[in-house]
This record gives sequence, C-alpha cells and structure tokens, in this order.
Amino acid sequence: MKASLRVGRLMGIPIKIHVSFLLILPLFAFSFAFAYTRLLGFTLGYGGLPLDDVAKLVLGLIAALLFFIAVLLHELAHSYVAIRNGYKISGITLFLFGGVSEIESHPKDAPGEALMAFVGPATSFAIGLVFLPAWYLLEGMSGLGWNIAAITAGLISFYNILLGAFNIIPAFPMDGGRVLRAVLVKRLGFIRATTVAVQVGKMMAVAMAVLGFMIFNPWLMFIALFIYIGAGEEERGTKVAQALEGLTVGQIMTTPVSVVTPGSSIRELLDRMITEKHMGYPVVEGDKLVGIVTLQDVQKVPASRHDDATVGSIMTADVLTVTPDTPAMEAIQALSRNRIGRLVVLDQGRIGGIVSRSDLIHILEVRAAERRAIGPKE
Repeated sequence: MKASLRVGRLMGIPIKIHVSFLLILPLFAFSFAFAYTRLLGFTLGYGGLPLDDVAKLVLGLIAALLFFIAVLLHELAHSYVAIRNGYKISGITLFLFGGVSEIESHPKDAPGEALMAFVGPATSFAIGLVFLPAWYLLEGMSGLGWNIAAITAGLISFYNILLGAFNIIPAFPMDGGRVLRAVLVKRLGFIRATTVAVQVGKMMAVAMAVLGFMIFNPWLMFIALFIYIGAGEEERGTKVAQALEGLTVGQIMTTPVSVVTPGSSIRELLDRMITEKHMGYPVVEGDKLVGIVTLQDVQKVPASRHDDATVGSIMTADVLTVTPDTPAMEAIQALSRNRIGRLVVLDQGRIGGIVSRSDLIHILEVRAAERRAIGPKE
C-alpha cells in the first residue's frame, strides 16, 4: 500500500502504518476522550469523568492504541492462517478503515480462504468477549480509578465485537465476502463465485449508501463507497489472475534486449530512446548486468549536462530481476508493488529478455479478446 511507513515486524511479517492511520488515530482518541455515550450498558468515552481535558485526551489515546492493537491481532490471525495455507504475505498495514493483510501471492483457487477470512472476525469477537466479564465486574465498583478501568474494558469489548460483526458482512472486501466466495467455489468455480460475491458486495454497498443518505450519516456513505470500490478491485484482480494463469515471464518477455553501457552519455541514451522507442534500458558492463536506466532518471539531469553526464552516474544499481520460469502474475505483482515499469529477465545469469507493463497489458487485452470470442459459443 502506497504512502506507508514500516514500523516493525511480527511473525516475520512487516508491519506498516499508512498515512491515513495517522489521521484516524487522533479522531478515535478525541472521540473516546470526550464522548459520553451510553449504549447497551457500555459507557463509550471518558467525557463524563471529573478529569481535565489533558487527562481525558491521554486516556482517549491509550484506548485508541489498545483498539488498534486489537485490529493488528485481527490481521495477524488472517496472516497466520494464510501462511499455513501457502499464501505469501508481504505485510500488514494499519490504515483509515483498520487494517489489511497484503497478500503478495496465493495458491490456485485460494485454498483455506474461508478459515483465513473467518479467523479475523473470530479474533475480534474473542478479544471483545475476554474484556466483557472484566467490564461487567468493574462496572459495579466505585472510585475514579475503577470507573476509568471499567470504561476502558467496555470500549475494547464493545468495539471489538462491533468490528467482528462488521467484518462478517458478506460483502467484498470484508471478510464475510471471502467466506461467501469460499462457500460458493465448489458449486460455481472460483471466477464465477468471485463474480457473485462481488455483486452481493456492491448491492450491499448501494443499500448502505442509500440508508446513509436517508438518515444523513456521511460516515455510513463513506464506508459504502469503500466497500463498493474494494469489491470492484477484487473483481479486477481476479480477472487479471485468470488471464495470466499458466503464463510465465518467458512466454511474454521482449527479446532480444537493447542495452546501454555505463560510459554512454545521456545524449546518446536519449537518441536511442527516440530511435528505438524504449523508455528504459538495462545497463551492462561486459556481460554483467550492473543497473537499469529510465527516462525518469534522465529527467533529473539538466539539459546542459546531457553531453557530458554518463548513464553510470544516473542509473539505478539495485535491479529487480525475474527468471523465464517466473509466473506472469508474480511479475505484474512485482511491478505494482515496487512501482516500476519493467523487469529484467535473467536466464542463468545472462540477460534473456525484459518484461514491461506494456507487455502484460498487451497479454491481458489479447486474453480478454479471446474470452469475448469464445463467449458466444458457450
């Protein structure tokens, strides 16, 4: 996820904080600090306590941090089960709507998806139920300290139970949408099951938006928009995976590869780009790959230096490479994850080709045309 800061590692999984989390955390802290809402017996905030504003803010921040630690445990439960089922998790990111486990790659047809999806809400329910008796016992005790403890336990219990209930809604990208797909897979197949689950998610999002509009609740409408967009992204991702299924980098890479040397001037490089219509080149010294240079690198150099500055002075030495046997889906994920335009293909240590976003887009367009041609015959 873009605009994220890595803050640590748990279970071997990088933990990151998205910039939106830094916006939502103070809002939660402020809400917990000054709210005085009674709901189902819970006191959801410290606003009614005889404390100054600073003390309330400190308590609100502590409660908000405890809640997001619970969100992190929710995502760790997802990731643990996912790894046990052969998925590869590139990280967990805390963001505006809570958290997300970033699946870098997964086995065919998403085995164990139902358990992987359900274990997150189950963890939230478990945390909520653990704090529930503590809240119940503390609620009956007198004294400011006991009141603070009771409110804190009640907040953690109530909002984790609410989080578990919200996530079990059968709508992508919520966990319940993945459970629904897992239930439908055996009867409909993976792609069709995804399509049905996505449509259910979109319909629920529309219903939530209408309800939010009718009761003048912008937050509910915002969540509905998030669900609708997330469902669409899940559908597109599944179609891309289907289109690239069975393809390797070796089948789609461009070869032979035009290369440049570190000693070439930027002017010479620009002339090559104009003539050959390439936006980037592997940089080689002898037979060894030493870097990659792109038009974006060139744009950082003033035009007055194009004749004397060399490719070696602007190239990126840390080159991301793949092999001809790398699945095409892994290649497109690597391009997206690293926000780059091309990958160098190494075959037994030598440059065997290059695969770019345009190569992958071309394949997706061809596969889409094939499906449209086959469709009417089915």
